[in-house]
Amino acid sequence: MSGASGVSRRVRQLRTRLESAADLRPCREVNALFTELVGLCCATPSPLADSALAELDGEAPATRRLCAAGETVLEQHWARRALAAGDPDAELRLFPYLDNYRELVRMELGAVIAAGGELPKRVAVLGSGPLPLTGIVLARDYGASVLHVDRDLDSLQLGGKLTAALGLDATAARADLDRAESEEVLRAEGIGDCDVVVLAALVGQDAAGKRAVSARLARLLRPDTLVLARSAVRLRSLLYPCVRAEDLAGLRVELEVHPHSEVVNSVLVARA
Repeated sequence: MSGASGVSRRVRQLRTRLESAADLRPCREVNALFTELVGLCCATPSPLADSALAELDGEAPATRRLCAAGETVLEQHWARRALAAGDPDAELRLFPYLDNYRELVRMELGAVIAAGGELPKRVAVLGSGPLPLTGIVLARDYGASVLHVDRDLDSLQLGGKLTAALGLDATAARADLDRAESEEVLRAEGIGDCDVVVLAALVGQDAAGKRAVSARLARLLRPDTLVLARSAVRLRSLLYPCVRAEDLAGLRVELEVHPHSEVVNSVLVARA
């Protein structure tokens, strides 16, 4: 692929083909298109990535919406597939991005320790989705008790059935973090008792949304609770929104970590 123009042209081609697909349910073609798009965003060298992103200025929101829709369908498919299997745990190990989640969680916990924290005993995952892999990894690999929060009831119920089938220590709460009434729900669910709160990349779709959610968290969390706000930089920001320190109203950002691997998300470590 020749230069930044070649990268940006290929991103547009991939998005066009995905937009023209009958639907985004996992199949050989859809899987291949998303895999190439993610690989392109992660593997393009930094100077080239910056130039390609400049050429794609204004197109990132549409690409992110497409990726978010595809991610939701993918997670629904695999959650149902694992639940239908005789051995849900073995089936889940076939999920193609499981190792990426494990590496992301390792990176985030390393950042927690670097910021002076300890391995958390209780974690809230805000925007857990229908396949709550962050919480699953935290509970299964690190022994954490997990509170899953999502605004979509179907996603919560599907994720709850899966964590129950896996025998994990996890609870669920429905709350729309864009709405003030979510504070009462989260307070009742004991979010103030959490050691760490994970703010998924798709919670708060823009800077204003991130500020509103983080200001809400600042009112709910006890002092010094760590918040892991997932972000994305360079071409990865075509997949997830980029979060800046100033977007986390009411929180003090202490550390920012960027991956140099197939992991997509960066993370900002902040304190209430």
